[in-house]
Amino acid sequence: MIASGASGRYGSGCMEVSSDVYGDAIVVRVKGRIDQNSAAAFQTELTSRVDAAIENRQQIVVDLSRVDYISSVGLRALMIANKQAQPKGVTIRVASLQEVVKEVFTISHFDKVFPTFDEMPKALQAVSALSAAAYTGE
Repeated sequence: MIASGASGRYGSGCMEVSSDVYGDAIVVRVKGRIDQNSAAAFQTELTSRVDAAIENRQQIVVDLSRVDYISSVGLRALMIANKQAQPKGVTIRVASLQEVVKEVFTISHFDKVFPTFDEMPKALQAVSALSAAAYTGE
């Protein structure tokens, strides 16, 4: 399992990934740009969290509040993780999208593939009351 607070920096520092567990949700926080230079690392990080969620019967919430750009290869990484997660009963939710990222999700119809939430507490409430109660607002 990925430990709470696990993190990494990729693509010459243009993207950082960290995670924490709140109840039965793994929150994956991404900071920076998800582009050609960082998408492979993002995919690796996300799929490892999906593995942990499957093993521990948890759900995934990806916090995109600090992502200022996502390219098609970043969307592909999300789709690959989703294809891994769905058959095992894990739903990947996304939360707190910045306007430019929200626009990319809308244009590409990813907002129809992934449950999207304006705020992290709402995403965690969609997972469970336990996850919402455990969230500290960090």
